[in-house]
Amino acid sequence: MFPGMFIRKPDKAAAMKQLKSHVAMFGVWVTVIRVTPYILHYFSDQKEELMLEL
Repeated sequence: MFPGMFIRKPDKAAAMKQLKSHVAMFGVWVTVIRVTPYILHYFSDQKEELMLEL
């Protein structure tokens, strides 16, 4: 029926290795997304105080 239905499943060791790799990549992306605003704020030239000009 569907060619993908009867493909042999990978062994558990290969599946765990791939899962660890994907979890590590996800962790790196989350870290990059969380740290980026702090890095951009550090390199920006704006002062810490908020000035409202009327």
